[in-house]
Amino acid sequence: MVSSIHRVQFLGWLLLSVLLVACSQSEDGGPSVANSVEAGRLLATQHCIACHQLPAPDLLPKESWEYALTYMGFFLGIVDYQYMEGSPESALGSIHLREEFVRDANLLPDAPLMSNEDWTKLRAYYIAEAPKKAIPQITKPVIIEDTEKFRVKPTQYRMESAITSMVHIDEENGLLYIHDGRSEQLTVLDRNLNFHDSHPSPGVSLVEAQAVGEDLYLLSIGDLFASNIGAKLGEFQQTRVFGGVFMGLNILVKDLHRPADFAFADLDNDGLDELLVSNFGDYTGNFSIYGRDSENGAYAAGPLILSDQPGIVKGDVHDFNEDGYLDIVVMMSAARENVSVFLNDKNGTFTQNVLWEKHPSFGYIGFELKDFNGDGQMDLLTLNGDNGDSDTYNTLKRDHGIRLYLNKGNLQFEESYFYPMYGVYGAEVADFDHDGDLDIAAISYHPDFDLERPENFVYLEQVDSLEFTPFTHPATQKGRWLSIDSGDADGDGDQDIVLGAAYVPVGMREKNMDKFEKLVSEGPPILVLENRMGN
Repeated sequence: MVSSIHRVQFLGWLLLSVLLVACSQSEDGGPSVANSVEAGRLLATQHCIACHQLPAPDLLPKESWEYALTYMGFFLGIVDYQYMEGSPESALGSIHLREEFVRDANLLPDAPLMSNEDWTKLRAYYIAEAPKKAIPQITKPVIIEDTEKFRVKPTQYRMESAITSMVHIDEENGLLYIHDGRSEQLTVLDRNLNFHDSHPSPGVSLVEAQAVGEDLYLLSIGDLFASNIGAKLGEFQQTRVFGGVFMGLNILVKDLHRPADFAFADLDNDGLDELLVSNFGDYTGNFSIYGRDSENGAYAAGPLILSDQPGIVKGDVHDFNEDGYLDIVVMMSAARENVSVFLNDKNGTFTQNVLWEKHPSFGYIGFELKDFNGDGQMDLLTLNGDNGDSDTYNTLKRDHGIRLYLNKGNLQFEESYFYPMYGVYGAEVADFDHDGDLDIAAISYHPDFDLERPENFVYLEQVDSLEFTPFTHPATQKGRWLSIDSGDADGDGDQDIVLGAAYVPVGMREKNMDKFEKLVSEGPPILVLENRMGN
């Protein structure tokens, strides 16, 4: 989804700043530059780690820190734009809008919570130690252009200035569902990618779908761009599909806070699946579990809140300790960015085990549970590429990419593969080439737009045990991809890929508006890549 996903990540740091102590001074009573920088470093070391990993100054360049620190000041009651003098007009507009968001959330104090002197020292440390330009990613294999593995299939789908918040392949019914967040419309294509049906959906922005027999379950984030701070407009819906025709629409759960993901799981072994919802939220959010009534199947009004941390992007289940009860993996992308396993205590409670935690600009966006090495243990593939956390400049983050963690048992995981990829935003895992192992297809919404051919789609073919060769298709260069799904779209037995585009200028305003305008005028709303490796 396109949003300022990590704008709450620095909140813990800000709230603790009221505890900052006075720093050393030079003999004349005024802080020297060196002392001021050192004082800021000590303050950060002492206090930032209480709420998240200590952010190193080299995570962002100076320009980005000026923006991020100005934003953080709002939470301290410090509204001071002097540090951003000379910034681009769009950056100034964005920071003023963020001030409004903080005020709307009632998080801007009436009076400053710390002295201007201490705040100046804290800023001085990060600005002085930050690099002028972003530190680049590590080197990786050269991506290979290929038109044989996948073939572009034409469709009848048309949408001007598309914001494709969801693409979903319904293999059982032979349908492709496409939701556009700008027009608020759900379109259905048949197996031949011809137009089948269309459903207006005012106020709805679908982000996930799951077909179970004749039932189709849909998740609406409600407020796609977080323009209504604190509003709970999300819904979990259900309809029935008969011969490609929708029969009614039921809202099973409403008042969800910008939900990003859902899953079904029988957590208590009673034969009824609970509903797991990842409420991404904005300044607040949670991971909720909705039980079901055994008589009428209705979901309970009051869910079990497993975590009240905002920025939760996904949850999934697996019995990690092999006790016969499903445990829950949850990815959290705000403040303490982490991946946790909540072990099922078998009595309706869960115990959180943090597998690992990352720094607050890591940008977690999603994960996949798959057994990559065939040892019977469920491994974790993680994606971190969100780039709405620091500024409006699409600042490149060296840590962005795809990581594979192998399960070593007893909740111990080992990072065994890393593919650097700026702005990675979604991935599908399947045996695309039919050779018995798992491959990866991934998209980026925030690639390096300064490149002649930004890496916005990659197919990582596993050619040997945990060794992957990167490929791309030249047609993918024509779009800016926000959503992805894989499945047998044409009924020939292999895994095809569908990409959904979103033409929003976020991250492209400053240096790449010419490229953005070209994407808007020439880019398709979706791209269907037909798998040809089995033919």
